[in-house]
Amino acid sequence: MSTMKEPKAGEKLSEKAATEYVDYLYKTLYKYAHEKIYQGAFMTQLRDGTLPLPVMRQFFKNWGHFSLEVNALNAVSYYTHLPFFVRNFDLLGPFCAKIADELISPQAPGHVLVLLQTAEKMGLNKKEMLEDPYLPAARSINDFCHKVFIDGSIVELWGLHVFEESLSMWSGQWFTALTTHYGFTKNDAVYFSTHEEADMDNRTVLTRALQESVEFRAGYSLEYCALTMVDLHAQMKQAALDNPYNP
Repeated sequence: MSTMKEPKAGEKLSEKAATEYVDYLYKTLYKYAHEKIYQGAFMTQLRDGTLPLPVMRQFFKNWGHFSLEVNALNAVSYYTHLPFFVRNFDLLGPFCAKIADELISPQAPGHVLVLLQTAEKMGLNKKEMLEDPYLPAARSINDFCHKVFIDGSIVELWGLHVFEESLSMWSGQWFTALTTHYGFTKNDAVYFSTHEEADMDNRTVLTRALQESVEFRAGYSLEYCALTMVDLHAQMKQAALDNPYNP
């Protein structure tokens, strides 16, 4: 679906070219997410208040497992890509704050506490959220993240991070639906209010990385990394629709 020339591996972009490509990539991601996620059956039913609670439970228990693991991968990426952030020292502080917030806010062990708080209102316990196996189709997004975080270049990883910005609106829709249609208080839905604000400026990191060098493995272009996250997020939602969960 690309309408703009994809940077080539080994290429170094000018600041202008990098900014233009990153802007294009985010616009493409938003359009794709709107079609695949926000117009999909799951989110449409959630906004309308007609999504069955067992479907919601199944999604959230898989999402919770993924959330815990991807936060740990963020911590791993600090070490893996530390040289880039040392060279771009002005980005090191925001990057550290991004990782730390997930692990210490509102207190250690971090966002997992608000995750469990919202899960409890859905009728899910800690074991169901953090220890039960994923549905295979729902686990794919974690496996893809693991591959990119561990094996990928910084360009691949921050191509993947493009997906994060779309989660601000997604969290807002969850929060509104839960508090409007499902009897959740603001405190019950705290996980989604916590994630409604966007994280650090990921665009700046990607723009800077593209100016240093465009390095990615065959088959892992920036656009592929960004849009695959949308596809796998949508797949997790479909898995929940197909497999409602009753404790």
